[in-house]
Amino acid sequence: MAITIERIANMHDSQIEEFMNHIKHTFQPSDPAQAEIIRKAASLVRMNAIGAYRYTETEKSLMANISGTESEFARLSFMTMEPYCTCADGDWCAHQISVVFHLYSQFHSLSDWLNTWRQSGTVQTQLSINERTPEAWLNALSVLVKPLSELNASDGPTGFLHYASKIEHQKTRLSPFEWEWKPLFSLYYQLTLLRAAWPFLKNELSANDSYHYGKWQLTIWLNEQMSEMKASIKQLSSKSRLFETDAFHTKLKDLIHSFAMDEDGLFSKRFEAFRLVYTELYSDEAELTEEIERLQMETAADAPLFRAFLYLTSGRFDELDEELNTLDATAVPQWLAFALYAKEDEDFDIVQSIMLQLLPHLAEHYQQLATRNRSAFAEDIDELLALSDVSEEQRDQLFQSYGPEASRAYGKFLFERNRYAEWAALMHLTRGSVDMIDSSAMKTALAEDSQAVFPLMHAEALKLVKEKNRDSYRRAVRLWKQMKTAAKRDGRNEFWNRYVHTVREQFPRLRALMEEMEKGNLLL
Repeated sequence: MAITIERIANMHDSQIEEFMNHIKHTFQPSDPAQAEIIRKAASLVRMNAIGAYRYTETEKSLMANISGTESEFARLSFMTMEPYCTCADGDWCAHQISVVFHLYSQFHSLSDWLNTWRQSGTVQTQLSINERTPEAWLNALSVLVKPLSELNASDGPTGFLHYASKIEHQKTRLSPFEWEWKPLFSLYYQLTLLRAAWPFLKNELSANDSYHYGKWQLTIWLNEQMSEMKASIKQLSSKSRLFETDAFHTKLKDLIHSFAMDEDGLFSKRFEAFRLVYTELYSDEAELTEEIERLQMETAADAPLFRAFLYLTSGRFDELDEELNTLDATAVPQWLAFALYAKEDEDFDIVQSIMLQLLPHLAEHYQQLATRNRSAFAEDIDELLALSDVSEEQRDQLFQSYGPEASRAYGKFLFERNRYAEWAALMHLTRGSVDMIDSSAMKTALAEDSQAVFPLMHAEALKLVKEKNRDSYRRAVRLWKQMKTAAKRDGRNEFWNRYVHTVREQFPRLRALMEEMEKGNLLL
């Protein structure tokens, strides 16, 4: 029985959506040639030019006949997501697009999609700034970055980066010619851009899911924006301030305050931007006091941390202590960002005040983290706890509550305290093979406490023997030779020879192993 076009569209709804997103991000309404292809494709749909079609279940592909001035055949593969057309006009011709449009129109409004697509091309093709005022800058920049604020999850990282790249190119025509004004304009641009992009970035980067390529691309993009902001602030702070820029600096304080208070999520980035502005640009007492008074009126959840930061920066330690005593210890990521800054600034008393209050909440917060972030978190936390007079027993208990993802940090903790037996046991439990154990650490542990490390090396050698190939036997013998050297150094010759004889008796039929052990001259 022939399958209906409605059924095909329903079966492959997600692939059709992906095709539509690709078309939207590839074809620009402002490009006459590209706009003509979309117009022709829409016309073919309106004229019912998509005629006979054939769906192949095994290949998940659709072949359609498009009638017009010349009849063509277009094919869509839902498996490889590749189009093909007999007209040979390129990867995406009007015929292929018309088939996608026809499928899309079965359950969606193609007219609405086309209207939205056309409007996306009207965004300031003639952008300009007619006067030099903060309001004029912001008005033009708001129009420029508007496409980012209108994105939704279905656009994905590819759509985001496409619009971000387009905006970056268009920004150049708005930038002032005078070098004295460029860094200030760049700051306005970066803050406006981030505000527009923030909802999309927050949803994508805060999601506790797998770390896919698109998320990595967004992370790189955000880090690049923060680096550019830092460069602009450094450049601006190194120059004397022009009288004409006073109004711009006043407005800039409003922008950074609004960015810090009104947005949520990705706290470390907001804190970094705020910190740079109030350590590099507006660090005199009057400016700090002005911002503190504004923050004291704020009810936003993150306001206490920004107040605490300015209390520290301005030397108002009594007020800082009061703020720390009332901190919400469940807001772990926010206060850790502050603790890391205090560590950088060598304000270790502040680090201790924060970490002692956060300590009861760290294990619970750790369990809520994505698996990929747990190892780095455990290491960062332990470095802060080491500066906070937290006992080794408490740190040990915290590591044990974390689980296997913290094994690297816990191994370092045990090793630094010469707890080699526990270190070796942890390596045995969490490392798949001896190759995954730090060779220099193994060498040191073997020299310091061979009896503690022998069980680990014995277990690893037996794993290699069970692989039953000569190369693995040679690797096992290399481990045994290291053990032999340690046993000789410790005067445990009799013990070692008994060990070698026991191993040989355990595997008498593995001739190749016996040969390698003989070559290794393992007896003392």
